[in-house]
Amino acid sequence: MKNELKGLGKIFAFTFERQVKSTGYLVGTIVFALLCFLLPAGIMAAVEYFGGDSDSAVETAAVSPVQTVYVADETDGAADWNLLTQAGSETFGGISYVTCGSLEEADAQAGQEEHSLILLLEEAKKTAQENALSQASNGSQNGYQMHLLLPDNTSLSEGDAGDLESFLQANFQIILLQKSGIDPAAAAELLVPATTEVTTVGEEALSETEAALESMREVLGMLLPYLNIMILYFLVLFYGQGVANNVIMEKTSKLMDTFLVAVKPTAMVFGKVLAVTAASMLQFVIVAASLIGGFAAGSALVRMINPDSDMLLLLFFDSLSEFQGVLTVPGILLAVVMMVSGFFLYCSLSAIGGSAAGKPEDLSSTNVVFTTVLIVSFLAALYAGGIGSMDSGAFAKWLDFVPFTSILVTPSRIMLGEVSLGMGFVSLLLVLIVSVLCLLLAGKVYRMMALYKGNPPTPAKLMKMLKEK
Repeated sequence: MKNELKGLGKIFAFTFERQVKSTGYLVGTIVFALLCFLLPAGIMAAVEYFGGDSDSAVETAAVSPVQTVYVADETDGAADWNLLTQAGSETFGGISYVTCGSLEEADAQAGQEEHSLILLLEEAKKTAQENALSQASNGSQNGYQMHLLLPDNTSLSEGDAGDLESFLQANFQIILLQKSGIDPAAAAELLVPATTEVTTVGEEALSETEAALESMREVLGMLLPYLNIMILYFLVLFYGQGVANNVIMEKTSKLMDTFLVAVKPTAMVFGKVLAVTAASMLQFVIVAASLIGGFAAGSALVRMINPDSDMLLLLFFDSLSEFQGVLTVPGILLAVVMMVSGFFLYCSLSAIGGSAAGKPEDLSSTNVVFTTVLIVSFLAALYAGGIGSMDSGAFAKWLDFVPFTSILVTPSRIMLGEVSLGMGFVSLLLVLIVSVLCLLLAGKVYRMMALYKGNPPTPAKLMKMLKEK
């Protein structure tokens, strides 16, 4: 094995240097980093600067244009309609109610103002059959009918009157309590809302802090698996093809024979995969750091524009400190290493496809195993309860020990403390072992396919060739 890896360091250094110094790599890194920094900062600042007065505009538009309501109450019982201003509505809280002796008096007074309405309250008219039923049930109340009338010279619309009518109907109980003879002060007390809270009593009752942490853990349990899969799939789909292209490069440039004289195929495959993985992770870290810096700069700009801003992103960033009781530094570090090892595992699979291909056009067929494993592992994790339902009891424990599924679900479980650090290290070790085995297999395939001519073999034929050799 030692001889097989001879020259690995030189291959790694050469490939890594060529990757990071290439024009495409440098330009892509700079462009993506600048975009990830400038876009969040610019968008957040622009939204706050140009939309800073939106809240006040909404509040102004929410206030009803009705200023005075002249009430013509033709029913029994007196009521102070101005108690409606205490109903807790900011929209209709500034309306003044004036009680008039008749509808004609209310019409005469309302005609002198442009922002007034007439409220006519009368007993509901019932049919003879309904009156008979009411008397049979010893009921004397015929009900009420409420009419909102627009004066002749009003500037209000039917929509303004309709909005007020909905408010009056929702709070008409305030008027009914007064008409029943209850003191207005007592009526206001009867309308005070009661709040309820459901808690668990006993020895296992959770404190307020523990309940908040449990709620945050449930939210993270839903979000982290999808975030983990999204990052891993982005890395695999964006950089996976580059690994195969690097492995096949010497075949297309006719330098394969020269390389194989000085370096073993296994060492070459190991060096190339490690170098491309390292260069890819370096680029990803730079872009991710720029994105974080962009949001930090955007938050600072928003605070400069409006120190009292209630932008949702700022509220979310301020709440991140509350997750300290849920996430631990060792768990986060182990989860990050687990994700990197998962990317390395799929790069190792991609190296097998590159070793089996004779030219770049063949990669679409030789990487069938790579794409199949990618899809099957996601579906297996999804249907075995590893994504979004880890707290429901449906989670399959074997997902943590199958490398191709553990890299999808185990990092988030490690961060949430659902998997111990010891079990996390076991899962990480299994991923690394399978990655090394895939690279060893890629080295054997590379040597076997060195002089192969013709169309690339199918996976079944490739396995048969390996057994025969």
